[in-house]
Amino acid sequence: MKKVRASPDSVLGTALSKWCREAFPGLPRSALPSLTLLYREPALADFVDFVKSEEFLDATYWFSSAYAELAGEENRKQLAMFFTPPSLTKRLLDDLAANGVSFADNRFCDPACGGAAFLAPIAMRMRDELRLKEAGPAEILDHVRKSLLGFDKDAVLCKLSRHFLLMALHDEIVATGTRPKFQIYQADSLLKTEHILGTLDVVVCNPPFRKMSAVESERYSDAFGEVIEAQPNLYALFIALCVRLLAIGGICALVTPTSFLSGRYFSKLRTFLMRQARVRSIGMVSDRSGVFIDVEQETALTLVLRENAEHVSAIEAEVSVVSRDGDYVDVGRCVLPNSGAAWPIPRTESDVELLKNAAKSRTSLTDYGYAARIGTFVWNRDTRTTYASAKSAARARGGTAVPLLWSSDIAPDGSLRFTGARKANREPCFVNLGAKDHPSVVRRPSVLLQRVTSNDQPRRLVAAAVPKTIVKTYGGFVGENHTVILEQVSREPALTPAQLAQLLATPTVDRHFRCISGATNVSVFELSQLRLPDPIRLKTLLAQGYDMPSAAREALKDQPSPCFLRPASREQLQTQNLWQRENS
Repeated sequence: MKKVRASPDSVLGTALSKWCREAFPGLPRSALPSLTLLYREPALADFVDFVKSEEFLDATYWFSSAYAELAGEENRKQLAMFFTPPSLTKRLLDDLAANGVSFADNRFCDPACGGAAFLAPIAMRMRDELRLKEAGPAEILDHVRKSLLGFDKDAVLCKLSRHFLLMALHDEIVATGTRPKFQIYQADSLLKTEHILGTLDVVVCNPPFRKMSAVESERYSDAFGEVIEAQPNLYALFIALCVRLLAIGGICALVTPTSFLSGRYFSKLRTFLMRQARVRSIGMVSDRSGVFIDVEQETALTLVLRENAEHVSAIEAEVSVVSRDGDYVDVGRCVLPNSGAAWPIPRTESDVELLKNAAKSRTSLTDYGYAARIGTFVWNRDTRTTYASAKSAARARGGTAVPLLWSSDIAPDGSLRFTGARKANREPCFVNLGAKDHPSVVRRPSVLLQRVTSNDQPRRLVAAAVPKTIVKTYGGFVGENHTVILEQVSREPALTPAQLAQLLATPTVDRHFRCISGATNVSVFELSQLRLPDPIRLKTLLAQGYDMPSAAREALKDQPSPCFLRPASREQLQTQNLWQRENS
C-alpha cells in the first residue's frame, strides 16, 4: 500500500468495488471513490478475499472496522467509531422479535447508523418476512425504503451504509434494475431529528461513547439539559434521543457501556428513563474484552419500552448474562430504583439473593464511621516537590514533606507496601505541600483503595489499612489520584481500619460492589451506595469466632427490617461532630 498514496475513503471504495464486482455482480457503483492502481495492491486483494470468505454481516463489520483503523486513532475516537459485532446485533434483533416487533410492518431508525451494523440485518429481516408474505422484489425494496431510517455524522459511513443495503438486497436490486434512494442522512441526529420525535415504532442504536467537552455540553444543553450532568458522556444523550424518537408503545434496543447503570453523572439519565419509559431487559455481556475493537469495558444490551410519563418508585427488569456470541442465560429480575441511585444489576444467578439481602440494609460506610475522598496528587500535573525516599525527604525545607501513597502500594494480601525506601518503579515516596495541615494531607486513621480496578481482577475492592505509624511518624499522608481514601471520621468507628479493609475484601461485599458498579473506576458515588452488614450483628458474629468472610455473609442475610433501624441519637451526632472538628 506504500506505493500508492490514497485516502481512507479511496482505499475503502476500491476494496468495496472489487468485492462487489466479484461477489455482487449487477449492483450500481458505490458513491465512494475507487483507484485503479489500488486493485493491484496485494494487501487490498487479501482483504477482499478475507471478507468474501466471511458471512455477509460479518464482512460488513470488518469492512467498517477497517475504515475506522484507516481513519486514524484521533478521528476514530473523536467520532467514536466502534462497531457492533453481528452476534450481538442478532441477539438484540431476536429480542425485539420476541417482544412483538414485526419487520414487515414496523418503522425502524438508527440515529447513529455507522456502517449499517443494524440497518443491513434489519433490511434482510424485512426482506425475509415479506417474502413469506409473497411480496415481490419491487414491494420489498419500497418497504425498506419507506420503513428504514438512518443518521450519521460521517459522510463516508453514510455512503458505505447505503451500499451495504444494496448488497443486502442484491437479488431485489438486480431483479428490478432499480436503485432505491434509502433514507440515510449525513446529519447530527441529536439536533436534526425534531421532525420525527414521537413517531417511530422501533429505534436501534450503538451510540458513540466518549466524554463530551464543555463546548459540546453547551451546544446540546437546550435540547438535552434534563440528562446532562457535570461532564456527560455522549452516549447518554443518544439514549435519551432514542426514547424521544419512539411513539408511545414503541421499543428501542441499545448496545452501550454499562456505566449508565451506576455512574454519578448518569443519575439524571436514569431518572429520565424511569419517567419516560420502562426498562424491559438488560443483558450484561460477559466477555468485557473484544466486544469493540480497541476498547475494554463492560457492555450492556438493553430493551426500553416507551410509556406515558408517570411517577414510580421502582420497576423490575429482566436480567441476563450474554456471551459475545449472543448466547445468554437468564439471571432473574432486579429492582431498579427511581432515585438517581445506581441500579444494582446481578451478574450471576447467585447475585440475585445477595441483592435482595443488601436491599434490606440501610448501613453504609458513613454508619461505620468513615468518609470517602479521592487522592489529590496528580503525578503528571502537580508541580510540587517530590522525594524518592524518606532519606531525601528529611532534607525538605521546614520538615513539611509527608508520605505519598500510590495505588501500587496496596499489596494483593491487603497490606500496605510502604517503607520510605526508594522504589524500583521510581514512584516518589514523599511530597511537600508546604504545610502538614494542608487540606490534602490525611491525618486520621484510614483505609487506602485502588481507584481503578476491573471485573477481570479477583477483587474490585482492593484495600489496605494505612499503618498508624505513618501518621504518627510523619504527621499524615497524601494519596495519589488513583487512590480512594476511607478516612475515619468517628471517634468510635464500628470497625478499625484493618477490620474495614478485611470487610471490603470479603466475597459478599466485593460481589455487591460489582453489581452496583458499571465502570472501572471505584467511585466515591458508588462506594456511598455500598450496602454493608449491620455492624452490631457483624461484631457479634466476629466475637463468636466467625472469620470476616463468614460473618459478613451471615450478617447481611440477617439484616434488621429497615423500619426498625433507629437514626443516630443527638448525643451520638454531637460526639461525631466534635471528633471531626478536633481532627479537621
